[in-house]
Amino acid sequence: MKTEISRFCDDCLKICESLPPALDAAAGHFEKSGDPALFRLPLTKLNDVRARLRSLVEKLGSQQAYLLIFGPLKSGKSTLMNAISGAYVSEVTSLPGYPCLVFVRHSENPQFSATRYNGRESIFANGRALKEVIADGHQALARQIREAEDRGIVFDPRTHFSEAIRRVDVKLPVPTLAESGTVLVDTPGLYSRMNFGYDVMTREFRDSAACAVFVVKTDNLFFEQVFAEFNQLLDIFSRIFIVINVDSGKRDLLPDGTLRPSAESSHPDRVIEAFKTLSMAGPLRKAYEEKRVRLHAVDLLNAASALLSQNGHYEPKENPQKEGFDGFLRDLADYLNSTDYTTEFIRDSLRQGHTLCAEARNIFEGDEMSRVHKEQTELEKQLRDFDDRITTVDRLLQADWDAPFELARVDADRRGKESIPARGVLLWKEMRAALERWYAGNDSLRALVDDYWNPLLISAGLELAVEAAAHLRSAVATPLGGAEPSAAVMTDLHAVGFSFQAAAQTALSALDANEIEQPYRATIKADAIPIRRLLADTIFMRSQIAVKNRLFGEQLDQEIPSAVKQQRLPEASREVIVRQMEEAVRQKFPSLPTSYSERLLAAYVTKFRTAVLEGLRQLRDQFVRGRNDCFAPFETNKQILASAQNLHEQATSVAAALDQIAGSPAAEPEKTADGSPESADLAQV
Repeated sequence: MKTEISRFCDDCLKICESLPPALDAAAGHFEKSGDPALFRLPLTKLNDVRARLRSLVEKLGSQQAYLLIFGPLKSGKSTLMNAISGAYVSEVTSLPGYPCLVFVRHSENPQFSATRYNGRESIFANGRALKEVIADGHQALARQIREAEDRGIVFDPRTHFSEAIRRVDVKLPVPTLAESGTVLVDTPGLYSRMNFGYDVMTREFRDSAACAVFVVKTDNLFFEQVFAEFNQLLDIFSRIFIVINVDSGKRDLLPDGTLRPSAESSHPDRVIEAFKTLSMAGPLRKAYEEKRVRLHAVDLLNAASALLSQNGHYEPKENPQKEGFDGFLRDLADYLNSTDYTTEFIRDSLRQGHTLCAEARNIFEGDEMSRVHKEQTELEKQLRDFDDRITTVDRLLQADWDAPFELARVDADRRGKESIPARGVLLWKEMRAALERWYAGNDSLRALVDDYWNPLLISAGLELAVEAAAHLRSAVATPLGGAEPSAAVMTDLHAVGFSFQAAAQTALSALDANEIEQPYRATIKADAIPIRRLLADTIFMRSQIAVKNRLFGEQLDQEIPSAVKQQRLPEASREVIVRQMEEAVRQKFPSLPTSYSERLLAAYVTKFRTAVLEGLRQLRDQFVRGRNDCFAPFETNKQILASAQNLHEQATSVAAALDQIAGSPAAEPEKTADGSPESADLAQV
């Protein structure tokens, strides 16, 4: 049948079971954050809460009594642990002055582990491996402490060296600890160089019902420094047992040179009376008068020797020097089985749970989390901006980039219709004049085309080409590179900050293309030109072809004297030549200059469009990279905030549930049939 305290522990465990996973998740996200410096303090606090919650859960789960043992170096702490255990446990608990708590409890199979301030736990195969790690860690810790001292700062392992070991757990087959349900907690000696203050080391035991044993030798009992930090223990523990470690073998020298047992060995009770009379003052005396402090003079060395040599048992009458230790055990057992302990266990467990919940919530209410919220708001805004810009760029990539140059095309066409006909009129006049000069000279028919007409045609074409290129350069010399996008496109361009300047500069080289001369070159159809036949032609029966070959030459390169031209090529012939000239001009103008202008503009638009699309793609890639750069910390912060919210909710829920059971019967000692409180079967030391 369960006792009320058992039911209370079961209820508390069920209530608190959601906190460790929430704390672990939050710590994990803190450790993965992109700004370790920002989360150093919250992570330190979080790990501290995790460690203390672990002790609370262990206490509730095992319903064991935690017995913390304090005292100066070489005061007999390890000897006391051996005596209480009835086994030699000091081999693994006597660590080389390392400032950590060592938990010793019963286990059928030996187990050893070390937990660091950052929450990482290491498991070891045996005690020797553990001690080697402690020895190595001692050197590393000493270096960190010296560096802190050199910088003039107060060393705190939680923030300055989170790899330092916070607690060591040793589980050994110790029947007496199994029977009593007690966990021994060894502490480093007072006043060592590595003492960070018992307020730090015993933080997880604040507001707990665990009692403490303070071990001090008689030689140090009356030194004020020995009790300099004792008031801190009074603030933490409900009951403190001061064990004065006496030396029963100590002797005093008499005047006659003989030795006799000292007062310490023969009357240890007098040492206690002297201490109460001469040294007790202030909070210590008040706690003693309130029976929160109990005094016992014990020969720890002889007690431990007797217990270990007799397998943990001895008869006081057979070893009267050990009666002090037996009285200490009875006093300790009476307290741990008392209603006071039960009441304090329940009350202080609830208070400790509330304290941990409050501290867990407070971790996420500091400046660090405010900065995370502010940063997350800004990151969320940036992500929305990047998404909007990427969407806008995608829209621009799908836009029709030929349409914005429609006005440029219309303008080029208008200019061509104005300039080409005018140049054609001039060309026509020049070609008529050239025909007249040809008639007046002795040049061949081929020369009429190659030397008179083609230079004029090519010159006119090139002039129009230069004019077209100049006009297009002028037309595209605008901030938009000659484009006239729609209002919607302009809005999108402005939204993403895209300029046409680079694209226009790149596309400008398309207007450097030279016009080709060959299309402007004309030919003449000699067969179509009528030739006047002469009498000789008739006499010699020359055919029309023969006459033409004789006049023009087979390659049309036969020089024709002016008189012959006048004779052989009358007005009818001139009209045919003029018509061919007109046809040549009509075929090339305005089509060739217009085509050249269109090609230039098309090439410019193609280059412009390609450059714009490439620029937009690069801009999109830039936005995507920017978004990715924001997304990583955004997701990290999101996880941190989610875990923080979850922990806050769990801590609030746990605190509320603890409030509910605080007033339940499980929170009050159960009454026996006669109305007296029931003793909790918690520890039978």
